Amino acid sequence: MKKKVLMIIAIIAIIAVLGIAVFMLTTRGDNKDNAKPNNDGENVVATEEVKAIDNNDNYFIKIKGEEFKVGDKISDISKVGLKQDPDVLNETVPKNKYMIGAGTIYDSNDEDVCDITPYNPTDSDITIADAVIGGFEVGSFEYDSISEEALALDVEVAGGIKLGSSYEDIVKVFGETDKIYKSESLAYTQYTYESEEVYRSYKFAVDKDGKVSRIEWQNLVFDE
Repeated sequence: MKKKVLMIIAIIAIIAVLGIAVFMLTTRGDNKDNAKPNNDGENVVATEEVKAIDNNDNYFIKIKGEEFKVGDKISDISKVGLKQDPDVLNETVPKNKYMIGAGTIYDSNDEDVCDITPYNPTDSDITIADAVIGGFEVGSFEYDSISEEALALDVEVAGGIKLGSSYEDIVKVFGETDKIYKSESLAYTQYTYESEEVYRSYKFAVDKDGKVSRIEWQNLVFDE
């Protein structure tokens, strides 16, 4: 009888050891998908993703299906039939500076359709003709007042957000924000998302009908 008891205890102990081993192997397998190598070649578990507003890859404009990224030359927009204001092309952009009021973009019929901020990330002065994309703005504070020419650009930014999208579409990409401005007179709400870096942000205006009517972003630290 004593031998039987000892045998049962031994069997229970073996089962317990095997159960712990299986648990440890399973846990390691689950963590493998979230692991990445550190500088020493070891695997460490990723604890936090880069916020959408801090991700330089989210600063681009897709116009008529053609993508233009922050840092691309503004003159590249000629690929989709757009052009800069010819009256300002020879103006100087000082080194490491951007220009306000000199970024109006026109279509082939000379209708102004959007605004691209000329930026000079170099250590030498350049002309606006040689400036790169440092920011973008399109739309109005009411979707129905946006020109047909601007809507024809079919502008798309991070996460597929377009003019006419909803606030819910914005939240899916950037999350919630507490930087909210409501205009009683113009009946729109502006949602601002600011990066931890200065000069990097997104702003969206949503009109009274719940449509994204204006999109604006700026990123002057894409090369840092």
